[in-house]
Amino acid sequence: MHFWDKINVKELLIEDETHTFPPFTEEELKQTEQSIGWKFPRSYLELLKIQNGGMINFDEFDESWLSVIYGISSKKGSIADMYDNWISGWEYPNIGIPFGETQSAGHDMYFMDFRMVDENGEPRIVLVDNEMGNSVTVVANNLEEFLAKVYHHEEV
Repeated sequence: MHFWDKINVKELLIEDETHTFPPFTEEELKQTEQSIGWKFPRSYLELLKIQNGGMINFDEFDESWLSVIYGISSKKGSIADMYDNWISGWEYPNIGIPFGETQSAGHDMYFMDFRMVDENGEPRIVLVDNEMGNSVTVVANNLEEFLAKVYHHEEV
């Protein structure tokens, strides 16, 4: 299954020193999954093999509410580093993996919601609004659909 042949990931994400990491190792993947208590879906791992985190290219995708995709690393700013703060500090629901920051800088986040998965085991994508009692809005059936919507300037 080729997840990312319909969009140009390198056009969508730009590298930055806070959110982009070197390619993750199997050990970093294993440690991250153990620390957060979730296994990453294949689509996310394939995405991060192309680029391990980054900011949305607002020169091309300025209307996107998604601003950052978090990567896998043992360093500051990775999913492993931020996860406990999102769940314990911000009190986001433990429904899956928060992976995408929005322009609200943490007041809402995109999650891979494992309460509903497709036939390939890919979780649906939801927006959780922390300011509205952690209300959940389904935005896509899976990560591939979600990023295609962002890439093709569709409302999510």
